[in-house]
Amino acid sequence: MRLFTPGEVVVRREVLHGKVWSEMPTRVIVDEPGLLAVFVEPGTRLTYPDHHHPHPWDKPERGFWRGHGKLMLHRPQDAYSVDLFWKGDDRVFGNYYLNLQAPYRRVEDGFETLDHALDYTLAPDGTWAQRDLDEFEEQVASGKYTAEEAESIRAEGLKIEKMLASGEIWWDTAWADWKP
Repeated sequence: MRLFTPGEVVVRREVLHGKVWSEMPTRVIVDEPGLLAVFVEPGTRLTYPDHHHPHPWDKPERGFWRGHGKLMLHRPQDAYSVDLFWKGDDRVFGNYYLNLQAPYRRVEDGFETLDHALDYTLAPDGTWAQRDLDEFEEQVASGKYTAEEAESIRAEGLKIEKMLASGEIWWDTAWADWKP
């Protein structure tokens, strides 16, 4: 599959049980063999096709991306992305958000993945926290994931915890200064 061109708009698509669960246009910042960086622009329209397992964001107030947007860093083998957020009128770097998800698969118009609900935040000072464990466990109980998938996601979370505890992250912290 081809590499995407910087500036190109590609779709980040979540696929659950073989059916599209959500779609989000993103703008390619970097696409090279070891890194796909895409940006979700403020005001980006988010869509949630009909699905037997409704997306938790499928609400009128969540139809568009709010805030400063987010930069998402993906490595092909990782079962998570590193998302960067900014805050305030001065667009100050807020935090890294490690979003557990299926490793991405390239398709002609973008890439496919599936959010796994379990997440971690990493503040600029190095403190970190697990997020959304209750939501993840509710999704496991509702049948979004099989028992094997849930165990694999938990194992990925433990790997991330070890990385964050050691302070040895793989991404360049200069991304925090990136501007669209």
